This record gives sequence, structure tokens and C-alpha cells, in this order.
Amino acid sequence: MAETPAAPIPPKPTTRPRDWLDDILTSPKPEPTPAPAAAKPTPAPAPQPVSKAPAKTKKQKQKQRKGSRPSPDTPRSAFDTRPPSPRQSLLDAWAGVPYRLKWLGYHAAAAYLGWSVGLVGYVTYVTTWIAATGFGPQAIFWCCAGAATFLLHHRTRAWWWPVAWLAAIPATSVVAGVLLYGTPNL
Repeated sequence: MAETPAAPIPPKPTTRPRDWLDDILTSPKPEPTPAPAAAKPTPAPAPQPVSKAPAKTKKQKQKQRKGSRPSPDTPRSAFDTRPPSPRQSLLDAWAGVPYRLKWLGYHAAAAYLGWSVGLVGYVTYVTTWIAATGFGPQAIFWCCAGAATFLLHHRTRAWWWPVAWLAAIPATSVVAGVLLYGTPNL
């Protein structure tokens, strides 16, 4: 009798080793408990009747995918493509403005008023004069005057906002004037 060759064994597929991401992505599956050998097998459960729910229309499916609208106080980013929030009061809109934009507007308005009055140009002139003549008694006076404006601004920040803003004008003008030092023809 001729021997029949054994069927070739297909090679085992090589798999990559499991890592922590595989553990997160796959949920642990409970292992079935083996039935005792002497116990009789349990019959399969009877099929339960299927309730027939009405089929969803296309509009219902789209509405379900969209989700709910955001509340008016939900923060928005520059890359947000959602439609604008529904109407709201002016106080609610002001409360939704980020603090850094309020701060920028507050100090930009103070700097503009300081510029139009001439404080920024004067501070730039004094800074240029101090740089040209050196640090003497007058320079110490003007440095103390600048420090006093910051102290005044700091002390009045919690006051009624028009008073606090008026105290911010010289402080903002000092900062803008010193930053503009070296700029000819203001």
C-alpha cells in the first residue's frame, strides 16, 4: 500500500504582541464556567416576541444625530462653525465676553484717551530725556511719579468702574510711553 502524504499544515499567522492600547480597546470577556459532567444541559431559552417599532423617518434620524442646541452661555471658540446663539440680553452678552478681551478694551480705551490728551507723548519725551541725560534727581522724581500712577491704579481697581478707568489712564499712558521710547516723531 502506498502511503498518502499528510496534508500540509498552513503556517500560523504572525500577530503583533498585545500592548496597553489593546487592553483598553478590548473589554474583558467573561470566561464561561464549565458545566459539571453529571448535570443535564439546560434547554435553550424560548425566542421572545419582537416588538415592531415604527420605522424612523429620515428627518427623525437627522434630528437624532444633531443633538441638542448649546445653551447661550456655552463658550465658543474661533473655530466654532455652529450658528450664533439665540437672542440674549445685553447683560448676558457682556457676561459672555472673555475677561482678557474686557481687559484689553478697558486699557486700550485708557491708552487712547492718554494719547489724545498728550500723556503718552510726554512720557516718551521724559523717557528719552532720562536716557540722554542720565539718572539724576529729576529722573528719580519722574520714576517716583510713574510708580505713584501704578499705585493709584492699583488702589482704585475695585472702585466704581468710571473712577477706576480714569485712574488707569495715567498708568496705561506710562506703559505705552515707555514702550514707545526711541520712536521718533510721535
